[in-house]
Amino acid sequence: MVVGPEGGVFRTHRLGIRKVLGDLEAEVMELIWQKASDNGVTVRDIYEVLRLKRPIAYTTVMTTMARLAKKKLLRIRKREQTYYYFPQFSVDEFKANLVGRVLDSLLVEFSGQAMSHLTRLAGEGEAETIARIMEQIAERRSERKAKDAQ
Repeated sequence: MVVGPEGGVFRTHRLGIRKVLGDLEAEVMELIWQKASDNGVTVRDIYEVLRLKRPIAYTTVMTTMARLAKKKLLRIRKREQTYYYFPQFSVDEFKANLVGRVLDSLLVEFSGQAMSHLTRLAGEGEAETIARIMEQIAERRSERKAKDAQ
């Protein structure tokens, strides 16, 4: 387990989105991505699927979905007395965002170690490409810091 970007936990031994989400959160998100339409999904929609797989309380599903909304992974829209949940990102957007945050964090906080590891993984020609990319990242970072300081 590693502390990931933005203080979240990144569990290197887990698969897929479970690297950053708990098992129930990941399962709920996967169901929402499968079931979501322009009309959204309700807690009841997700609860009915989950309860067929295992014993689970309605309130547990409700709390989990509220937590995902607080993490800004879900949007909520209330119509009459019912809350409808919509994914904030597609599954591909979520994964791309996750990879970007992890790489940004590694390249900013551990640039030397990240460069060393990438070079070790790469062949000779690729190592030169990686070095150029790292230089570009360092330049952009310096430009961003200078712009932010103004």
